[in-house]
Amino acid sequence: MADSTEELAIAEKYLKEMLEADNTGNFDLYTKRYEEKYLVNFSREVFLNDIKCMNERNGLNIGYEFLGTLRNYNFKGLDIFRFVWKGIYEKRDAVIEIAIYKKEGNWHVIESVVH
Repeated sequence: MADSTEELAIAEKYLKEMLEADNTGNFDLYTKRYEEKYLVNFSREVFLNDIKCMNERNGLNIGYEFLGTLRNYNFKGLDIFRFVWKGIYEKRDAVIEIAIYKKEGNWHVIESVVH
């Protein structure tokens, strides 16, 4: 696998922002790394409901540990880089996946999932 040091650093930076957004209910912080076209049907209300359900199940995030990379893939001409962390929450641990891509010199999130 090619060296993905730059991609990992970007993904971790975005992970930290998104975990802060989850813990504080900050929709704007959570979505700031997404292109608008990937936020269709993802409203502030959907976000807040997701956070409410996640907090009931997991509690707040208190940390994370890097687990590894997943196989990259190409989507609509974009090279997608995927990374996985163990999310440490008040009530349980979870797996967090962040997928990013670079377009016109800017990095974006295309997927963020907590399992």
